[in-house]
Amino acid sequence: MQDKRHLHDTGALCPVCLKEYPAEVYADGEGVVWMSRTCPDHGPLTTRMWPDVEHYEWLRSEAFPKTKPRNPEPVVGPCPVGCGTCARHERRGTLLEIEVTRNCNLHCPVCFASAEGHEDDPSLAEIEAMYDVIADQVGTDGAVQITGGEPTTRKDLVDIIFMGRQKGFWGIEVNTNGLVIASRPGYLEDLVGAGLTGVYLSFDGLTGDVYEATCGRDILDVKMRALERCRECGIQVVLSVAVVAGVNDHQIGDLLRFALENSDVVAGLALQPAFTSGRFEAERALPMSAGDVIFNLAEQSAGLLDVKDIWPLGCSNPLCDTGVFLVKDETAEHESGFYPATRRMTMEEYAAGYSPDSPQGSVFLDILDAKGVEVKSGLSVIIMNYMDAVSMDTQRLRECSMMVCVPDGRAIPFCSYHLTNSAGERIYSPWCK
Repeated sequence: MQDKRHLHDTGALCPVCLKEYPAEVYADGEGVVWMSRTCPDHGPLTTRMWPDVEHYEWLRSEAFPKTKPRNPEPVVGPCPVGCGTCARHERRGTLLEIEVTRNCNLHCPVCFASAEGHEDDPSLAEIEAMYDVIADQVGTDGAVQITGGEPTTRKDLVDIIFMGRQKGFWGIEVNTNGLVIASRPGYLEDLVGAGLTGVYLSFDGLTGDVYEATCGRDILDVKMRALERCRECGIQVVLSVAVVAGVNDHQIGDLLRFALENSDVVAGLALQPAFTSGRFEAERALPMSAGDVIFNLAEQSAGLLDVKDIWPLGCSNPLCDTGVFLVKDETAEHESGFYPATRRMTMEEYAAGYSPDSPQGSVFLDILDAKGVEVKSGLSVIIMNYMDAVSMDTQRLRECSMMVCVPDGRAIPFCSYHLTNSAGERIYSPWCK
């Protein structure tokens, strides 16, 4: 290839056999970043990784010091087999998930969990063991997300939340599609009464056609009712967007403005380029990286954000987790009444104020709060770059800070736990049973 420029070496997977092979990351003549490797059994593969080499290298240069996991498991196999979290892992978990069900009340064409129905759920005793995994890995000051499947399909979700609070966890969030919250009077009040501190609401767009593509039917009205129920109950919401090229990537700016207009209840906007682990049946123009989302976000923000206003969050590899905190301020120059915190601090100040104990995504909020900046009415914007068999960079995997807990005492990196090969087969079955 003409004008090919070597950037660095890493490891990558063959999507057929999921074996790790040496890989080269390079930029082409147009500044697009690629990763290539060759499986001796299934041939070569090259993956588009990032839209702009200068931006890619800038993010990599701003990596934060690594905090190793405590109590790691022995290494028993190559990446991504044998995760545990193993002694090869380079960063500790800052967001720990408990998958309480594989059942779901939707059949979304875009679902990393490939959730189905009529599956056995883990018992309360097994869920208690998963809470204990988190306490062992990071202590009770880490963030816990209850996920699935759809957690609200469990009749004992209140008990699960209350159990976590009794064990001393201060922050418990439920990852939900919002159907039950929107339709069942008093349900959300019961969850909040048990100790729920946040709702992670899947929210892919602002028009019905987006949900037809990502969820299989138009449920925009359900999402709006769920958001209003959260407002009524005084519980904060993070809007979780699965960004699919050709489906909703043109609505990123509109979603940002919607979140800002509803910042009394919306505390965060999480933009996640869709990846093909699990189930992916939606048609799309092309795969997307976090870099594509960052550039689209800046372009569609009507001047509120620049590409370099979005900084690494420090908890994992800088290509995996980036974000910015938008501060509400009457003196802000932008018509929205917000300004990006990164405009009023240097990277050196950011690094000096960074704490490895900040829960995932809250590093800006914690730094600003310590400086006396009012943050309750602000908005966190986070871009998370999950990896599948085609895009898996095993160096980045070893820096993953988002873990899925299983009852046998292990915390498995999110991207390896949900990994499927080209035939849709998983390495890790649900709850590793």
